[in-house]
Amino acid sequence: MKVRAHRPRGLVQVLPASGGAANRSALAERVFERLRSDILHARLRPGEALSENGVAARLDVSRTPVREAVQRLVREGLVQVLPQRGSYVALLSIRRIRDALFVREAVETEIVRRILAAPHNPDGIAALEASMERQSRALDAGDLEATMRADEDFHRSLLHSCGLDGVWSIVAHARDMHQRTRAIAVPELQSGRQAVADHQAIVAGLRERDAHTALQAMSRHLERNHTLTLRVAALHPDYFEEEEAPHDDA
Repeated sequence: MKVRAHRPRGLVQVLPASGGAANRSALAERVFERLRSDILHARLRPGEALSENGVAARLDVSRTPVREAVQRLVREGLVQVLPQRGSYVALLSIRRIRDALFVREAVETEIVRRILAAPHNPDGIAALEASMERQSRALDAGDLEATMRADEDFHRSLLHSCGLDGVWSIVAHARDMHQRTRAIAVPELQSGRQAVADHQAIVAGLRERDAHTALQAMSRHLERNHTLTLRVAALHPDYFEEEEAPHDDA
């Protein structure tokens, strides 16, 4: 089934007419969110040029909110500014993706342990199951963005179930590294199906209070991101920093 990535409407269709600092700030925020989404969902590919004039014309806004958005994206590591050349979508980095995987595994396996150590939480399990169902439906519909939103909901629900919502910003930043490679690879859909299967194994372990099953499933799920990164790097070496020679340590 063909994956579709919805292209949003122009910002002038969803924002009030400009006027005042509040509206200017809101417009800059919307431009930032649009560009960030385009990068994370691979509508803007690694290494692709970001012309202020081009983005402003596409979104039907002035250059000022575009400039502000690009500056924020630079701080987040999603855009690079090269002297005399302009702004580009940041290339992927195997080293940084591995670092992000280390952070995710440290945090999310500990979350699994804490859930298992706490009293059984049927509502928490139900929230995880609901996110899996949404992810499966989105995959069936070929909806890339809905698939990734449901995947995010699953991992966010894990933190919520043990009262660690504040940790999400750390996990989310690490997930952004993986999401870009997944968005490039997802047209195969196989990686999405495997993610649902991994989620099911994690939930089965949590439901049965089986620490070995739940922890193994989580580690296996996160390790697939590394495998996927190597596959994407082999298929699209131009999307990766040159000094990051793709190879497996095994």
